[in-house]
Amino acid sequence: MSGRLAPFPRFTGTEPCQAPDSHPDWWTSDDSNDRAAAQLACRRCPLATREACLAWAIDHPTDAGDAIWAATTRTRRSQLRREFTTTAPKEPK
Repeated sequence: MSGRLAPFPRFTGTEPCQAPDSHPDWWTSDDSNDRAAAQLACRRCPLATREACLAWAIDHPTDAGDAIWAATTRTRRSQLRREFTTTAPKEPK
């Protein structure tokens, strides 16, 4: 993995997680129904924003914690992180 880390995503206020009808606790709840609602909401987000959220969450696992980011769970992001690490081209020394 390179030394660069993804910046925190720039939100415009139009994202589903920012919408007035979404419940902010969905993304951090222990309730599976809340988490499913958060994941569905994330899937309505523009692709570029989802990609930015996912990149940030993968690069900042401690800050992302157990919350839903880009419709992914901590477990899924850990799997992706391992996949990226094992498939990333080696940087020349």
